[in-house]
Amino acid sequence: MGKKILEPIKIKSMEMKNRISFGPMLGQPHGPEWEVDDNTIEWYVQRAKGDVAMALTGTINPMPAWYETYKDMPSMGFPHPLTIHDDSYIPGYKKLTDAVHKYGMKLGAQLGAGGAMQGASESPYPKRNFLDVMYGMDVPVESFTLEELEVIKNDLAVAAARSKEAGFDCVELHTAHGYVSLWGGFMSPFTNTRTDKYGGSWENRLRYPVESIQAMRKAVGDDYPILIRISADELFGDEGVTLEDTLKYSIPMLEEAGVDCFDVTMGSQLHNPNNIPSLYVPRGHYFYLPDAVRKVATVPVIGVGRILELDMAEKFLQQGMADIICLGRQLIADPETPKKYFEGRPEDIRKCIGDLPGFGGCCECCAVNPTPPNMISCNEVVKTNSPKKILVIGGGVAGMEAARVAALRGHNVVLFEKERSLGGNVDILANTSLNYEFRNLVDYLSTQMSKLGIDIRVCRKVTKKDIAEIKPDVLILATGSTMSISGPAQDKLNVMTHIQALKNIHTIGQKVVIQGLGYGSELAIALAESGRDVTVFGKAKEIASNVAPLRRYFLLKRLTDIDVTKGDGDIPMRKEGNPLVLTGTSLVDTTPDGVVVKEGEGDEITLPYDTFIISMGRKSNNELYDQLKDKVPEIYKIGDCKEIGEIFEAMQAANELGKKI
Repeated sequence: MGKKILEPIKIKSMEMKNRISFGPMLGQPHGPEWEVDDNTIEWYVQRAKGDVAMALTGTINPMPAWYETYKDMPSMGFPHPLTIHDDSYIPGYKKLTDAVHKYGMKLGAQLGAGGAMQGASESPYPKRNFLDVMYGMDVPVESFTLEELEVIKNDLAVAAARSKEAGFDCVELHTAHGYVSLWGGFMSPFTNTRTDKYGGSWENRLRYPVESIQAMRKAVGDDYPILIRISADELFGDEGVTLEDTLKYSIPMLEEAGVDCFDVTMGSQLHNPNNIPSLYVPRGHYFYLPDAVRKVATVPVIGVGRILELDMAEKFLQQGMADIICLGRQLIADPETPKKYFEGRPEDIRKCIGDLPGFGGCCECCAVNPTPPNMISCNEVVKTNSPKKILVIGGGVAGMEAARVAALRGHNVVLFEKERSLGGNVDILANTSLNYEFRNLVDYLSTQMSKLGIDIRVCRKVTKKDIAEIKPDVLILATGSTMSISGPAQDKLNVMTHIQALKNIHTIGQKVVIQGLGYGSELAIALAESGRDVTVFGKAKEIASNVAPLRRYFLLKRLTDIDVTKGDGDIPMRKEGNPLVLTGTSLVDTTPDGVVVKEGEGDEITLPYDTFIISMGRKSNNELYDQLKDKVPEIYKIGDCKEIGEIFEAMQAANELGKKI
């Protein structure tokens, strides 16, 4: 039986060459006036060259009033979009659509506008700052007048017609993710408190999206495809949109209004930590949603939800769970994912690790493909005319990436790693259930280095003799960082660092105490889920404040009593349960009876333990720099060796250095 993923499919008059689409993503590159520029075109051309059948743009603004209000303001809810509020933008989009059509990719314009979380302003569109709703606080939102809604609906219809004129193959109305979408805000009972014809019953709450689809249909004609992105379930119970509601009301009413394809996602932005799923969420976790919609809809259904491997996509297609598979961040991690898969080169696919650096749901930064979209022109790896001998000391991800890029350029690269395996701390962190996806990056870099013929020497500490024999022109120090144990925990029994614990995870006892509320909170959850009794404490008043925002929200929900749908502005930072979390708490002593801590100005508490883990205090391993800086013509430090940081920062610095040498 042939692969279903390779089969063409039609959405009304538009035929896709296979079943893979690139999802609409925030942060797509554009010019200062929110227009298409060369980086915009290259961004989508890269996916077109990678055998993607259809891409949907990130949200394009249809409204003149919106553009005039926000053009000079910093974005609060999400990055500024492209815009098509005026005919003058059509030529730029025509260049874009012509460019991707050369490679057989269809391109759809997602039209929409932010809801309550877009940002504060004097404009009636919209009314509130997204920070007010970030943790589920029930902030009242002023309603649009009927007159304002008519203007917006007309702007939308005109923008749909402009999109067709510009060569887009379809248009999509963004109605998903609750607060983030104006139209989604109408559909959700949580956000829609209107008492007129657009509020109350399901029929009323769907009225404005239905009227908007009808206006778009009138503007583009009967044969032009109209898609709609919906949250089939907002994932916070009866207070939001449920799957049952979607199947009973939304699908039949929107299909009757003229929708030709349902793009099925989930969640209400920032009300659910899995709305933009991180590595904490299993792959394909939400595909029960498009599966359910497909059983009701009579038009094609697009499914989305952390698909990294196209074998999984093929399985879902074969099982009839969706007609089209949407890839999002995986196509940011590697725009050539489909091409490599179809060519039988899955080991060359650079898989997403779900790290969510920055805002997380945006394509502005990626941990494994670190060149920002607005610098795509700098992304090309150019062969050098003067190959050099390069010695990399350290086989963590920074050293591996620098070695890979340098070898691609034609340099002769030797890499030393003192441990028996590559990947450094990133590989060790992958030993937990929450961070297993980190190994995707280690495996990819290891494979590519082998294919490039890099001389890899593991279990080897570099010596002066090695340097004398190799005679490198360039020395790259990527020796990473270490955690140390000091103070009251030093030299005490069964005390280890975060990294030591993960290297010897089978030795961790039943009762675990962790010091450090940053990434120690991840470890606490993973160990609790493995059946251990865990307490995590730290001096900080907040949990995981150094973790990327959307990952942090997952940790907060898991470790505290935060209510994801309603709140009073106060986030309780202590939770009775497993793990037990103690904020504002200092280490006093480590005794045979337990870890002695003091919570604020309160009494001392003794926490019995079998294993005490220190998850704080990383220090750069940069001692070799002073020893070797006079031994070679060029020497560089990258990654934690230079400055303690995150995977994204280490990869970006390594990638840039590899292109520079």
